[in-house]
Amino acid sequence: MIRSMTGYGKAEKQANERSFAVEIRGVNNKYCEFHIRMPRIFNPLDDRLRKLLGERILRGRVDVSVNFRTNSAKDIQIVYNPALARSYHAVLTEISRKFNLRGHDGDILGLIARFPDVVEIDRELGDAALEGLWADLSEAAAAAVSRFLAMREAEGAALAANIREKGQKAGQLLSAIEEQAPAVTENYRKKLKKRMDEAMADIAVDEYRFLNEVAHFADKASIDEEIVRLKSHLAQLPHILDEGGAVGRKLDFLAQEMAREANTIGSKANFADITKIVIELKSEIEKIREQVQNIE
Repeated sequence: MIRSMTGYGKAEKQANERSFAVEIRGVNNKYCEFHIRMPRIFNPLDDRLRKLLGERILRGRVDVSVNFRTNSAKDIQIVYNPALARSYHAVLTEISRKFNLRGHDGDILGLIARFPDVVEIDRELGDAALEGLWADLSEAAAAAVSRFLAMREAEGAALAANIREKGQKAGQLLSAIEEQAPAVTENYRKKLKKRMDEAMADIAVDEYRFLNEVAHFADKASIDEEIVRLKSHLAQLPHILDEGGAVGRKLDFLAQEMAREANTIGSKANFADITKIVIELKSEIEKIREQVQNIE
């Protein structure tokens, strides 16, 4: 199955007073890169999540967002820093005494609680709690990946169909060039003969030198090898698409080679009729190259 590198998938799970939402977005990239945003509580599970993603997603830039909500007291522990609180209390009490301010312990306590780092939420969980979180998170992540890949496969099927169509069109254009190829040498022979006749009207033409010049040009302008190689590349195209899987890099290399052969044909076959077809051929190959950039 051919997959595009563009995709989106989202899944949610609710369990044990917890709510998980995993959202995945993918775009084109030469390599496989995972960019994960999730609450700090999940940091110990980062490697596991990356492994889960990497087993099924092989290429592209993939942005993963994990949202988590909980109503469970087990997930939220309020802690305070006794040393810091004691220091704040001593300072505030001294200020009250020095300036003869009237205040109660409750007022001072309220002030202390507002200072940073005195009262915090402890998000560090034990191994057993982490395993419970992973069980639910991995289920939501796996479902999101499945939906993400389903979208990639649907778009990949459309891309593959388009590339096949462009490959067939390129093959037809190449056949037209092959039919015109013999005319290159004949056209050159006629032009050369005409020039020689005009320049040497009163002098007999050396037939041997004339034929030798034509043969030299025919060898130099021959596009037979390029046509054969390009035919081979075009024949490989549907077979690679049939392989499925992560064939994007292979297709990209093949498209580059196709473009190289088309450029060589255009530069060697200096013949107007062929040049017109080569322009169309290069256009179709460029379209293939653009589409291939989207494949995993």
